Amino acid sequence: MPNPAPAAPNTWTCARCEVTVSFTADVEDTSMPSTWVSEEGELYCLSCRRDMAGEAGLEGVDENAPSQRRQQIRSKARIEFEIQRDPGRQDNVIAKACGTSIVSVRKARARLGTEPGGEV
Repeated sequence: MPNPAPAAPNTWTCARCEVTVSFTADVEDTSMPSTWVSEEGELYCLSCRRDMAGEAGLEGVDENAPSQRRQQIRSKARIEFEIQRDPGRQDNVIAKACGTSIVSVRKARARLGTEPGGEV
């Protein structure tokens, strides 16, 4: 009797950027990647979640605000998203993920009232 065909690997596609993550049949845990979320039936990767946090930070900001000011607001929102997502992460890791400075991460932690994650 022939062996049944292996189950198709799970595939996850971001609703926003359409990046796809898939697993081969030999991977045991093919659950949704831990950095992804499902919101209202849509899947979002971490990169898009960061972008969405930055865009959410701009809600209520005048569209005619200078682009530098809009970028600062977007950056602050992305940093705060990263801190809230994993408060125990080290400041330098968050800074690298957001393309910013450790000082900016520390300022965001102060705004949020969270303990510093430290440095390595």
